[in-house]
Amino acid sequence: MGIFFSAIVGGTVLWAIWEARAEPVAQPAPAAATQPSQSSSQSAAATQETPVFRPRLPAYYARVVDEQQRKKIYEIQRKYHAQIADLQRQLEKLVAQRDAEIEAVLSPQQKAEIEKLRQEAAARRAQSKEGTTSSEQSEPKQP
Repeated sequence: MGIFFSAIVGGTVLWAIWEARAEPVAQPAPAAATQPSQSSSQSAAATQETPVFRPRLPAYYARVVDEQQRKKIYEIQRKYHAQIADLQRQLEKLVAQRDAEIEAVLSPQQKAEIEKLRQEAAARRAQSKEGTTSSEQSEPKQP
């Protein structure tokens, strides 16, 4: 059972990465316009539970598929959307649980050192986003 679940979760993560890299395409009419309206409380609860479905074609499909194929692909994506979103939430929960258990193995000194290393790495990332280092800012470049 554990291997099966890992395979499903791993496949879900790969699919999510694939979908994130997909080419943006024109959005079809929202599904809410074609389905009977729900009460506002049901609608709000559904929004919190499942992220909004945004159909996207996988990379390079936009140049190859016709409109009918595009609609079929969107229907397939919509069919699996809620289930995949649920599995992604389960995966996030499991990762957080795993990380908490791993951190529990560390001594207080090790936890402090890990936190220090994380803060240093965050500072380096922030500095690299700025595009220059403090030494480059204080010393002008000579030709």
